[in-house]
Amino acid sequence: MMYFKVVLFLAAILFSVLGGKKLKINAGLIAIALAFVFGITITGLGVNGVVALFSSRLFVNMFLVTFFFGYATSNGTMLSITKYLFKNFKGAPWVLPLLFFAIPFLLALAGASTDSIILFLSPIAFSFIIQAGLPPVLTSILLWATCAGSWAPWLSNYATFSSWFGEAMGMDAATAGFNRLAVVACVINISFMLISYLVLGGWKVKNSAALLSDENIEISAEQKKTMYIILGMIALLIIPTVIELIIPNPVTGWMKANLTIQVLCAIGIVVMHVMNTADTVDVLKNQIPWGLIVMVCGMAMLMGEAASLGVTDAISALLESGSLPVAVIIPFIAAVCGFLSIFVSGGVITPLIIALSPALVSYGVSGAAIVVASQMSMIASSISPYSMGGAICITGCPEKHSSKVANQQLALAIMMGIISTLLAAFGVYGR
Repeated sequence: MMYFKVVLFLAAILFSVLGGKKLKINAGLIAIALAFVFGITITGLGVNGVVALFSSRLFVNMFLVTFFFGYATSNGTMLSITKYLFKNFKGAPWVLPLLFFAIPFLLALAGASTDSIILFLSPIAFSFIIQAGLPPVLTSILLWATCAGSWAPWLSNYATFSSWFGEAMGMDAATAGFNRLAVVACVINISFMLISYLVLGGWKVKNSAALLSDENIEISAEQKKTMYIILGMIALLIIPTVIELIIPNPVTGWMKANLTIQVLCAIGIVVMHVMNTADTVDVLKNQIPWGLIVMVCGMAMLMGEAASLGVTDAISALLESGSLPVAVIIPFIAAVCGFLSIFVSGGVITPLIIALSPALVSYGVSGAAIVVASQMSMIASSISPYSMGGAICITGCPEKHSSKVANQQLALAIMMGIISTLLAAFGVYGR
Protein backbone atom coordinates (compact mmCIF):
# COMPACT_ATOMS: atom_id res chain seq x y z
CA MET A 1 0.00 0.00 0.00
CA MET A 2 2.88 2.35 0.81
CA TYR A 3 4.42 2.01 -2.62
CA PHE A 4 1.01 2.37 -4.29
CA LYS A 5 0.66 5.78 -2.65
CA VAL A 6 4.12 6.74 -3.87
CA VAL A 7 3.17 5.80 -7.44
CA LEU A 8 -0.09 7.73 -7.04
CA PHE A 9 1.84 10.77 -5.82
CA LEU A 10 4.23 10.67 -8.78
CA ALA A 11 1.30 10.23 -11.16
CA ALA A 12 -0.39 13.29 -9.62
CA ILE A 13 2.70 15.42 -10.22
CA LEU A 14 2.97 14.30 -13.84
CA PHE A 15 -0.75 14.77 -14.41
CA SER A 16 -0.59 18.31 -13.02
CA VAL A 17 2.24 19.28 -15.36
CA LEU A 18 1.19 17.38 -18.49
CA GLY A 19 -2.54 17.81 -17.90
CA GLY A 20 -2.07 21.52 -17.53
CA LYS A 21 -0.43 21.70 -20.94
CA LYS A 22 -3.04 19.49 -22.59
CA LEU A 23 -6.06 21.20 -21.03
CA LYS A 24 -4.46 24.65 -21.30
CA ILE A 25 -5.03 25.34 -17.62
CA ASN A 26 -2.57 26.44 -14.94
CA ALA A 27 -0.78 23.34 -13.56
CA GLY A 28 -0.99 24.83 -10.08
CA LEU A 29 -4.81 24.72 -10.16
CA ILE A 30 -4.76 21.00 -11.00
CA ALA A 31 -2.21 20.43 -8.24
CA ILE A 32 -4.41 22.23 -5.70
CA ALA A 33 -7.45 20.18 -6.74
CA LEU A 34 -5.50 16.91 -6.40
CA ALA A 35 -4.12 18.02 -3.03
CA PHE A 36 -7.68 18.42 -1.75
CA VAL A 37 -8.76 15.08 -3.25
CA PHE A 38 -5.87 13.28 -1.52
CA GLY A 39 -6.47 15.19 1.70
CA ILE A 40 -10.09 14.16 2.09
CA THR A 41 -9.83 10.61 0.71
CA ILE A 42 -6.38 9.13 1.44
CA THR A 43 -4.15 11.13 3.77
CA GLY A 44 -6.80 12.14 6.30
CA LEU A 45 -5.57 15.72 6.43
CA GLY A 46 -9.01 17.10 5.77
CA VAL A 47 -9.78 20.43 4.15
CA ASN A 48 -8.10 22.56 6.83
CA GLY A 49 -5.01 20.33 6.79
CA VAL A 50 -4.61 20.78 3.04
CA VAL A 51 -5.14 24.55 3.30
CA ALA A 52 -2.34 24.63 5.90
CA LEU A 53 0.02 23.23 3.24
CA PHE A 54 -0.22 26.47 1.25
CA SER A 55 3.26 28.03 1.18
CA SER A 56 2.75 31.53 2.54
CA ARG A 57 6.51 32.12 2.29
CA LEU A 58 6.54 31.46 -1.44
CA PHE A 59 3.46 33.60 -2.02
CA VAL A 60 4.73 36.53 0.04
CA ASN A 61 8.17 36.44 -1.63
CA MET A 62 6.82 36.40 -5.17
CA PHE A 63 3.92 38.79 -4.56
CA LEU A 64 5.82 41.51 -2.72
CA VAL A 65 8.86 41.53 -5.02
CA THR A 66 6.86 41.57 -8.26
CA PHE A 67 4.45 44.17 -6.83
CA PHE A 68 7.33 46.47 -5.83
CA PHE A 69 9.18 46.19 -9.13
CA GLY A 70 5.87 46.37 -10.99
CA TYR A 71 5.95 50.13 -10.39
CA ALA A 72 9.39 50.32 -12.05
CA THR A 73 8.14 48.30 -15.03
CA SER A 74 4.89 50.21 -15.37
CA ASN A 75 6.48 53.67 -15.47
CA GLY A 76 9.38 52.67 -17.75
CA THR A 77 12.16 52.78 -15.13
CA MET A 78 13.26 49.23 -15.98
CA LEU A 79 13.65 50.15 -19.64
CA SER A 80 15.65 53.25 -18.73
CA ILE A 81 17.96 51.20 -16.50
CA THR A 82 18.48 48.75 -19.35
CA LYS A 83 19.29 51.55 -21.80
CA TYR A 84 21.71 53.06 -19.31
CA LEU A 85 23.54 49.73 -18.94
CA PHE A 86 23.74 49.31 -22.71
CA LYS A 87 25.02 52.83 -23.21
CA ASN A 88 27.79 52.52 -20.63
CA PHE A 89 28.91 49.05 -21.76
CA LYS A 90 28.55 49.49 -25.51
CA GLY A 91 32.28 48.78 -25.91
CA ALA A 92 31.86 45.30 -24.40
CA PRO A 93 28.12 44.54 -24.20
CA TRP A 94 28.79 40.79 -23.96
CA VAL A 95 29.96 41.37 -20.39
CA LEU A 96 26.58 42.63 -19.20
CA PRO A 97 24.73 39.28 -18.90
CA LEU A 98 27.67 37.85 -16.93
CA LEU A 99 27.34 40.65 -14.38
CA PHE A 100 24.01 39.17 -13.30
CA PHE A 101 25.98 36.12 -12.21
CA ALA A 102 29.17 37.75 -10.96
CA ILE A 103 27.60 40.40 -8.70
CA PRO A 104 25.25 38.12 -6.70
CA PHE A 105 27.89 35.36 -6.61
CA LEU A 106 30.46 37.67 -5.03
CA LEU A 107 27.87 39.10 -2.64
CA ALA A 108 26.91 35.56 -1.62
CA LEU A 109 30.57 34.79 -0.92
CA ALA A 110 30.63 37.92 1.25
CA GLY A 111 27.76 36.60 3.33
CA ALA A 112 24.71 38.29 1.82
CA SER A 113 21.48 36.28 1.61
CA THR A 114 21.36 34.54 -1.77
CA ASP A 115 17.54 34.51 -1.77
CA SER A 116 17.36 38.25 -1.13
CA ILE A 117 19.93 39.08 -3.82
CA ILE A 118 18.22 36.95 -6.46
CA LEU A 119 14.74 38.21 -5.56
CA PHE A 120 15.99 41.76 -5.93
CA LEU A 121 17.90 41.24 -9.19
CA SER A 122 15.40 38.96 -10.94
CA PRO A 123 13.08 41.71 -12.32
CA ILE A 124 16.05 43.84 -13.41
CA ALA A 125 17.86 40.91 -15.01
CA PHE A 126 14.78 39.68 -16.92
CA SER A 127 14.11 43.21 -18.18
CA PHE A 128 17.68 43.51 -19.43
CA ILE A 129 17.93 40.04 -21.03
CA ILE A 130 14.61 40.42 -22.84
CA GLN A 131 15.50 43.91 -24.11
CA ALA A 132 18.85 42.50 -25.26
CA GLY A 133 17.05 40.01 -27.46
CA LEU A 134 18.41 37.01 -25.53
CA PRO A 135 16.45 33.92 -24.39
CA PRO A 136 14.72 34.83 -21.07
CA VAL A 137 15.67 31.47 -19.54
CA LEU A 138 19.30 32.64 -19.56
CA THR A 139 18.31 35.00 -16.74
CA SER A 140 17.20 32.10 -14.56
CA ILE A 141 20.42 30.21 -15.26
CA LEU A 142 22.66 33.17 -14.47
CA LEU A 143 20.88 33.86 -11.19
CA TRP A 144 20.48 30.21 -10.17
CA ALA A 145 24.18 29.45 -10.65
CA THR A 146 25.06 31.99 -7.95
CA CYS A 147 23.74 29.67 -5.20
CA ALA A 148 27.10 27.86 -5.27
CA GLY A 149 28.60 30.89 -3.56
CA SER A 150 26.50 30.31 -0.45
CA TRP A 151 28.41 27.13 0.51
CA ALA A 152 31.81 28.70 1.21
CA PRO A 153 33.37 27.42 4.50
CA TRP A 154 33.16 30.84 6.18
CA LEU A 155 29.40 31.24 5.69
CA SER A 156 26.45 30.37 7.94
CA ASN A 157 25.09 27.74 5.51
CA TYR A 158 28.31 25.76 5.89
CA ALA A 159 28.35 26.04 9.68
CA THR A 160 24.67 25.19 10.13
CA PHE A 161 24.44 22.22 7.79
CA SER A 162 27.82 20.73 8.72
CA SER A 163 26.83 20.80 12.40
CA TRP A 164 23.52 19.08 11.64
CA PHE A 165 25.20 16.34 9.65
CA GLY A 166 28.05 16.22 12.16
CA GLU A 167 25.68 15.25 14.97
CA ALA A 168 24.50 12.29 12.90
CA MET A 169 27.70 11.03 11.26
CA GLY A 170 30.58 12.73 13.08
CA MET A 171 32.12 16.15 12.45
CA ASP A 172 35.13 14.83 10.53
CA ALA A 173 32.96 13.23 7.86
CA ALA A 174 30.58 16.20 7.75
CA THR A 175 33.39 18.74 7.45
CA ALA A 176 35.09 16.73 4.71
CA GLY A 177 31.79 16.48 2.86
CA PHE A 178 30.97 20.17 2.97
CA ASN A 179 34.52 21.17 2.01
CA ARG A 180 34.18 18.96 -1.04
CA LEU A 181 30.66 20.28 -1.71
CA ALA A 182 31.88 23.90 -1.79
CA VAL A 183 34.35 23.03 -4.56
CA VAL A 184 32.06 20.70 -6.53
CA ALA A 185 29.12 23.15 -6.43
CA CYS A 186 31.26 26.00 -7.77
CA VAL A 187 32.75 23.87 -10.55
CA ILE A 188 29.41 22.42 -11.68
CA ASN A 189 27.35 25.60 -11.39
CA ILE A 190 29.89 27.89 -13.03
CA SER A 191 30.55 25.36 -15.81
CA PHE A 192 26.83 25.00 -16.46
CA MET A 193 26.39 28.78 -16.46
CA LEU A 194 29.23 29.39 -18.92
CA ILE A 195 28.11 26.59 -21.26
CA SER A 196 24.55 27.98 -21.20
CA TYR A 197 25.87 31.48 -21.85
CA LEU A 198 27.66 30.25 -24.98
CA VAL A 199 24.91 27.92 -26.23
CA LEU A 200 22.15 30.49 -25.73
CA GLY A 201 24.21 33.23 -27.36
CA GLY A 202 24.62 35.40 -24.28
CA TRP A 203 27.45 37.20 -26.04
CA LYS A 204 25.14 38.37 -28.86
CA VAL A 205 23.98 41.46 -27.01
CA LYS A 206 25.02 43.44 -30.10
CA ASN A 207 21.79 42.25 -31.74
CA SER A 208 19.97 45.00 -29.86
CA ALA A 209 21.71 47.84 -31.65
CA ALA A 210 18.82 50.22 -31.02
CA LEU A 211 19.56 50.12 -27.32
CA LEU A 212 23.27 50.75 -27.89
CA SER A 213 22.82 54.10 -29.56
CA ASP A 214 24.11 57.38 -28.21
CA GLU A 215 20.62 58.79 -27.70
CA ASN A 216 20.04 60.76 -24.51
CA ILE A 217 18.13 58.80 -21.91
CA GLU A 218 15.28 60.98 -20.73
CA ILE A 219 14.24 60.26 -17.16
CA SER A 220 10.79 61.41 -16.04
CA ALA A 221 10.04 62.67 -12.54
CA GLU A 222 8.28 59.42 -11.70
CA GLN A 223 11.25 57.37 -12.90
CA LYS A 224 13.67 59.48 -10.82
CA LYS A 225 11.60 58.88 -7.71
CA THR A 226 11.45 55.17 -8.50
CA MET A 227 15.23 54.96 -8.94
CA TYR A 228 15.82 56.75 -5.63
CA ILE A 229 13.55 54.28 -3.86
CA ILE A 230 15.29 51.30 -5.49
CA LEU A 231 18.74 52.68 -4.62
CA GLY A 232 17.58 53.20 -1.06
CA MET A 233 16.50 49.57 -0.90
CA ILE A 234 19.88 48.42 -2.25
CA ALA A 235 21.64 50.46 0.42
CA LEU A 236 19.50 49.07 3.25
CA LEU A 237 19.88 45.53 1.96
CA ILE A 238 23.63 45.44 1.30
CA ILE A 239 25.40 48.06 3.43
CA PRO A 240 24.51 46.52 6.83
CA THR A 241 25.79 43.14 5.62
CA VAL A 242 29.10 44.63 4.50
CA ILE A 243 29.54 46.57 7.75
CA GLU A 244 28.79 43.43 9.77
CA LEU A 245 31.62 41.63 7.99
CA ILE A 246 34.08 44.41 8.90
CA ILE A 247 32.84 45.85 12.19
CA PRO A 248 30.06 43.77 13.77
CA ASN A 249 27.77 45.89 15.92
CA PRO A 250 24.22 45.73 17.33
CA VAL A 251 22.78 48.34 14.95
CA THR A 252 23.81 46.79 11.63
CA GLY A 253 23.26 43.34 13.15
CA TRP A 254 19.61 44.28 13.77
CA MET A 255 19.32 45.83 10.31
CA LYS A 256 20.75 42.74 8.60
CA ALA A 257 18.40 40.43 10.51
CA ASN A 258 15.22 42.49 10.11
CA LEU A 259 15.47 44.63 6.98
CA THR A 260 14.93 41.70 4.62
CA ILE A 261 13.86 41.90 1.00
CA GLN A 262 10.27 41.15 2.08
CA VAL A 263 10.17 43.96 4.64
CA LEU A 264 11.80 46.46 2.30
CA CYS A 265 9.47 45.58 -0.59
CA ALA A 266 6.39 45.95 1.62
CA ILE A 267 7.53 49.39 2.78
CA GLY A 268 8.69 50.26 -0.74
CA ILE A 269 5.24 49.51 -2.20
CA VAL A 270 3.63 52.00 0.15
CA VAL A 271 6.29 54.62 -0.63
CA MET A 272 5.87 54.03 -4.39
CA HIS A 273 2.12 54.55 -4.06
CA VAL A 274 2.37 57.63 -1.85
CA MET A 275 4.92 59.21 -4.20
CA ASN A 276 2.63 58.40 -7.15
CA THR A 277 5.33 56.68 -9.21
CA ALA A 278 2.70 54.68 -11.14
CA ASP A 279 -0.97 53.66 -11.05
CA THR A 280 -1.20 51.07 -8.26
CA VAL A 281 -4.35 49.48 -9.73
CA ASP A 282 -2.59 49.00 -13.06
CA VAL A 283 0.45 47.51 -11.31
CA LEU A 284 -1.74 45.04 -9.39
CA LYS A 285 -3.66 44.08 -12.51
CA ASN A 286 -0.95 43.93 -15.17
CA GLN A 287 2.51 43.75 -13.61
CA ILE A 288 2.20 40.88 -11.12
CA PRO A 289 2.62 37.40 -12.69
CA TRP A 290 -0.43 35.88 -11.06
CA GLY A 291 -0.36 32.77 -13.23
CA LEU A 292 3.23 31.99 -12.21
CA ILE A 293 2.44 32.54 -8.52
CA VAL A 294 -0.56 30.17 -8.71
CA MET A 295 1.52 27.54 -10.49
CA VAL A 296 4.40 27.59 -8.00
CA CYS A 297 2.26 27.78 -4.86
CA GLY A 298 -0.18 25.17 -6.16
CA MET A 299 2.57 22.65 -6.87
CA ALA A 300 4.02 23.37 -3.43
CA MET A 301 0.67 22.39 -1.86
CA LEU A 302 0.66 19.06 -3.66
CA MET A 303 4.29 18.41 -2.72
CA GLY A 304 3.38 19.12 0.89
CA GLU A 305 1.41 15.87 0.93
CA ALA A 306 4.51 13.78 0.23
CA ALA A 307 4.95 12.82 3.88
CA SER A 308 1.26 12.05 4.41
CA LEU A 309 1.27 9.81 1.32
CA GLY A 310 4.25 7.88 2.68
CA VAL A 311 6.84 9.01 0.13
CA THR A 312 9.50 9.73 2.75
CA ASP A 313 8.67 6.55 4.66
CA ALA A 314 9.03 4.47 1.49
CA ILE A 315 12.46 5.96 0.75
CA SER A 316 13.57 5.44 4.35
CA ALA A 317 12.38 1.84 4.38
CA LEU A 318 14.23 1.03 1.16
CA LEU A 319 17.51 2.56 2.34
CA GLU A 320 17.31 1.03 5.81
CA SER A 321 16.37 -2.42 4.54
CA GLY A 322 19.95 -3.19 3.53
CA SER A 323 18.69 -4.62 0.24
CA LEU A 324 20.64 -2.10 -1.84
CA PRO A 325 24.33 -2.83 -2.52
CA VAL A 326 26.65 -0.28 -0.91
CA ALA A 327 27.92 0.83 -4.33
CA VAL A 328 24.38 1.74 -5.39
CA ILE A 329 23.43 3.77 -2.31
CA ILE A 330 25.22 7.03 -3.22
CA PRO A 331 23.77 7.18 -6.78
CA PHE A 332 20.37 6.25 -5.32
CA ILE A 333 20.58 9.11 -2.79
CA ALA A 334 21.60 11.47 -5.59
CA ALA A 335 18.66 10.36 -7.77
CA VAL A 336 16.09 10.62 -4.97
CA CYS A 337 17.30 14.02 -3.73
CA GLY A 338 17.55 15.34 -7.28
CA PHE A 339 14.02 14.18 -8.08
CA LEU A 340 12.43 15.55 -4.91
CA SER A 341 14.26 18.86 -5.28
CA ILE A 342 12.48 19.42 -8.59
CA PHE A 343 9.28 19.94 -6.61
CA VAL A 344 10.26 21.02 -3.11
CA SER A 345 12.91 23.01 -1.23
CA GLY A 346 16.05 21.17 -0.15
CA GLY A 347 15.33 22.23 3.42
CA VAL A 348 12.43 19.76 3.43
CA ILE A 349 14.55 16.86 2.11
CA THR A 350 17.70 17.34 4.18
CA PRO A 351 16.23 16.18 7.53
CA LEU A 352 15.37 12.84 5.91
CA ILE A 353 18.97 12.35 4.73
CA ILE A 354 20.35 13.35 8.13
CA ALA A 355 18.06 10.86 9.86
CA LEU A 356 19.18 8.06 7.53
CA SER A 357 22.90 8.85 7.54
CA PRO A 358 23.93 6.99 10.77
CA ALA A 359 22.50 3.71 9.44
CA LEU A 360 24.04 4.25 6.02
CA VAL A 361 27.47 5.00 7.51
CA SER A 362 27.21 1.81 9.55
CA TYR A 363 26.74 -0.10 6.25
CA GLY A 364 30.10 1.25 5.09
CA VAL A 365 28.88 4.22 3.02
CA SER A 366 31.12 7.30 3.15
CA GLY A 367 29.59 10.09 5.23
CA ALA A 368 31.29 12.73 3.10
CA ALA A 369 29.86 11.13 -0.05
CA ILE A 370 26.36 11.19 1.47
CA VAL A 371 26.72 14.93 2.09
CA VAL A 372 27.97 15.78 -1.40
CA ALA A 373 25.58 13.47 -3.27
CA SER A 374 22.50 14.67 -1.42
CA GLN A 375 23.24 18.39 -1.30
CA MET A 376 24.71 18.68 -4.81
CA SER A 377 21.78 16.83 -6.36
CA MET A 378 19.36 19.11 -4.55
CA ILE A 379 21.29 22.14 -5.79
CA ALA A 380 21.45 20.73 -9.33
CA SER A 381 17.70 20.31 -9.79
CA SER A 382 16.65 23.29 -7.69
CA ILE A 383 16.45 25.38 -10.86
CA SER A 384 13.00 23.85 -11.33
CA PRO A 385 10.25 26.50 -11.09
CA TYR A 386 8.47 24.28 -8.56
CA SER A 387 11.45 24.32 -6.18
CA MET A 388 12.22 27.28 -3.94
CA GLY A 389 15.46 28.12 -5.80
CA GLY A 390 13.92 28.10 -9.25
CA ALA A 391 10.80 29.91 -8.09
CA ILE A 392 12.93 32.75 -6.73
CA CYS A 393 14.88 32.98 -9.98
CA ILE A 394 11.76 33.21 -12.14
CA THR A 395 10.00 35.72 -9.87
CA GLY A 396 10.83 38.71 -12.07
CA CYS A 397 9.84 37.05 -15.35
CA PRO A 398 7.06 38.91 -17.23
CA GLU A 399 3.77 37.02 -17.50
CA LYS A 400 3.98 36.55 -21.27
CA HIS A 401 7.30 34.72 -20.97
CA SER A 402 6.76 32.90 -17.65
CA SER A 403 5.07 29.74 -18.99
CA LYS A 404 7.84 29.04 -21.53
CA VAL A 405 10.61 29.86 -19.06
CA ALA A 406 9.02 27.61 -16.42
CA ASN A 407 8.91 24.70 -18.87
CA GLN A 408 12.54 25.29 -19.81
CA GLN A 409 13.58 25.46 -16.16
CA LEU A 410 11.78 22.16 -15.51
CA ALA A 411 13.62 20.52 -18.41
CA LEU A 412 16.94 21.89 -17.13
CA ALA A 413 16.18 20.60 -13.63
CA ILE A 414 15.56 17.09 -14.95
CA MET A 415 18.74 17.24 -17.04
CA MET A 416 20.84 18.50 -14.12
CA GLY A 417 19.37 15.87 -11.81
CA ILE A 418 20.36 13.14 -14.26
CA ILE A 419 23.87 14.58 -14.63
CA SER A 420 24.29 14.73 -10.87
CA THR A 421 23.19 11.10 -10.52
CA LEU A 422 25.67 10.03 -13.19
CA LEU A 423 28.46 11.92 -11.44
CA ALA A 424 27.54 10.07 -8.25
CA ALA A 425 27.60 6.74 -10.10
CA PHE A 426 31.07 7.51 -11.47
CA GLY A 427 32.35 8.21 -7.97
CA VAL A 428 32.87 11.96 -8.39
CA TYR A 429 31.19 12.61 -5.04
CA GLY A 430 33.03 9.79 -3.28
CA ARG A 431 32.00 6.28 -2.35
